[in-house]
Amino acid sequence: MILAKEQRIAALILFSIALSAWIGVAVYQGQQEEPEPPVAPNTADRPKKKYRTWEERKDSMRRVDSIRFAQWTSERQQRYDSFRIADSLWRDSVGMRFPKRVKKDTVLDLNHCDTTELQYIRGIGHYTAIQIVRYREQLGGYYSPSQLTDKPFANMQLDTLLDHFTADPADVQTIDVNSIPLQVLQRHPYLRYEQAKSIYTLRRQRVQLHTMDELRTLPELKEEDIERIAPYLRFE
Repeated sequence: MILAKEQRIAALILFSIALSAWIGVAVYQGQQEEPEPPVAPNTADRPKKKYRTWEERKDSMRRVDSIRFAQWTSERQQRYDSFRIADSLWRDSVGMRFPKRVKKDTVLDLNHCDTTELQYIRGIGHYTAIQIVRYREQLGGYYSPSQLTDKPFANMQLDTLLDHFTADPADVQTIDVNSIPLQVLQRHPYLRYEQAKSIYTLRRQRVQLHTMDELRTLPELKEEDIERIAPYLRFE
């Protein structure tokens, strides 16, 4: 049976409608199906990024605070030390400006007194007492109270208090010129490095030194230098 032209067109239209309906139903059913949930990554062994960053920030803040606290403590200690020294110097100057405050009956042995005993004399405070004892250790003992007018005490004006001190030269610790190393000899307050080196060189040239007259041949040592250092040297 042969269809007419109008029948063929109508059949084609119906077929197109049916195909479109079938495709629409298939697509709709596919959309209604629930998709499978995605697999979550295993993050149990890995810390969270935000938590790690915050911990690092806290550690950094702790380090900064620690450094700032250490700097603040150091600066405060320096200010305290400077104030203490200034106060001690002021007390010393007050005692020196008013001699009547000085205890005239106080006489101390410079080689055996300590910092507490030194402060019995009005005009000597804690800082000055420490300097006197420290210089005694560097010298090896005092052989005369006039040594309190040396350069380390230039700003302390101790020349007004020399009558309150005594010093026995027998208490001085002498050093053997023929055996002392150069490193130890140059530490003495009365010898500069060039002078100590010249003494050491002369000793090596002559093997052994016997008298102070041999040191007078050194151009680095003047007569006043010889007189200052002589009580601290011995020749064995």
